[in-house]
Amino acid sequence: MTKLINRKQQVDNFATLALGLMVIFTFLAGVIFWIYTSTIYDNSDRVINQYVSYYQQATDKVNNGMGKDSAGFGRDPEVFRGNVLYFDDAGKQIENQVNTGTKNVLTRKFKLTFNQSDLGEGPQTIRKNETYLRIQAVKFKKGTVLAPGENGLQSAAYGYVFVDVTDTVVNLKKFQDVLIWSFLSAFIFALFFAFYIARQSMKPVIRAWQQQQDFVNNAAHELRTPMTVIQGKLENLLTRPTSTIREESDAVILSLSEIRRLNSLTNNMLTLAKTGSNMTKVEKEKTDVKSFLGSALSPYIEMGEISGKDVTVDVNVDKKVSIDRKRIHQLLVLLMDNALKYSEEGDKINVSASVNKKWLQIEVADTGRGISDEAKKHIFDRFYREDKTGNRKTGGTGLGLSIAEWIVSAHNGKISVSDNHPKGTIFKVSLPI
Repeated sequence: MTKLINRKQQVDNFATLALGLMVIFTFLAGVIFWIYTSTIYDNSDRVINQYVSYYQQATDKVNNGMGKDSAGFGRDPEVFRGNVLYFDDAGKQIENQVNTGTKNVLTRKFKLTFNQSDLGEGPQTIRKNETYLRIQAVKFKKGTVLAPGENGLQSAAYGYVFVDVTDTVVNLKKFQDVLIWSFLSAFIFALFFAFYIARQSMKPVIRAWQQQQDFVNNAAHELRTPMTVIQGKLENLLTRPTSTIREESDAVILSLSEIRRLNSLTNNMLTLAKTGSNMTKVEKEKTDVKSFLGSALSPYIEMGEISGKDVTVDVNVDKKVSIDRKRIHQLLVLLMDNALKYSEEGDKINVSASVNKKWLQIEVADTGRGISDEAKKHIFDRFYREDKTGNRKTGGTGLGLSIAEWIVSAHNGKISVSDNHPKGTIFKVSLPI
């Protein structure tokens, strides 16, 4: 089930990322190409506009009565500067020569038919005989422009001002190819990256989901057992309504024990539920470690004496350290409770504290039954218990060491477990100071 959910969410995330990347890359490529296209023709359009303005000014001069000679053309068409194709009233091209500055080049190779719909439009690019022209249509005042045709000078009614932009178009196509391949390569790379990100982003989600499922399943299992015991005892009491409390004291004691276990379990579960949020914050304050440990561990020294276990405390810290007293006290309770549960009469438990460079190190070492190598890998997992029967007998829920690990992590510290020789276990806590 987890794999199916993982795969489906990965596909959904990947599809969303791929679509988003495609839109972004397409938009960027379009903007870049549009900007480059609009700027690459700037020089040609500027020249064309100059020519169009020239003819418009010349027409205005004629309209103002200055005459053809004063306008600068009419008798001498060679004064025209620029490339122009002339057309008569019918839109038929007038064959003429264009002054290129060095020699006259026949425009015969650019056979065009004038399209009056081009009037008023801006410059446009056309292809003619493997040549690309940037052209703009102009209309001449009747009799103001004379062009040499087959039958001598002819009055031109229309014209196309043009610039050869073949090199520009070739460069534009090369740029377009480079742009397409560059963005295509980048898009493919981005797809692989998106797929990788989709997979990586799902790992913590799936892990958290799995942990939640495990937590709920384990919690339900842990809650079911004491509730079943309590229910059974109460139902048994109902079958003997005339019995006294003394006669049913064993059932009452067992029920109360299971209720206490339920309270402990629910409190631990609430603590763990807060570890993934900002509900619980570490509040550090300067603390005399020796006095603090002596006060926190004194009850366990007495408990050790009662159960025939030797509990000792060795503190070698001569300065105050910033810790969250409440949480570190809870940590010590969890570690000492664990050490007392899994040690026998005559065993020793030693708690030591020292400062090593910038770390406060606390060790809880016992000579009890110890922990197997396989169990060490899961000892801080929630609800993990190496010996479920033994833990249930002592009231364990498998949450204590998970809480201990969270307390240490909240202090940006480290906690580890190792073997104590010749037997037993050592829990080592390192807290930054």
